Amino acid sequence: MTHHIIRRIRLAHCARGPERCEQCREMDREAPCLLDIAPADAGLVARRVLPITLGGETVWREFDVVRVFADEDAARAYAARNAVADVEL
Repeated sequence: MTHHIIRRIRLAHCARGPERCEQCREMDREAPCLLDIAPADAGLVARRVLPITLGGETVWREFDVVRVFADEDAARAYAARNAVADVEL
């Protein structure tokens, strides 16, 4: 199983969200991101989760944001160069 996927997600600084956190308000936008869906310390740290399809079945995976791309073209170019097959933008 690959550890990296590319998805468009809402950026977040903390669990309090943009209503209560100044840093979250500053970065409150959606962006294409490279996500690690199999972090080494899975289950030991509080993280956001997202649904992904593996083998035809939808599962929920926690993730770490590895990289934020400037736009969809940059994300697609990265995916092509680095053999990231799972891209949903």
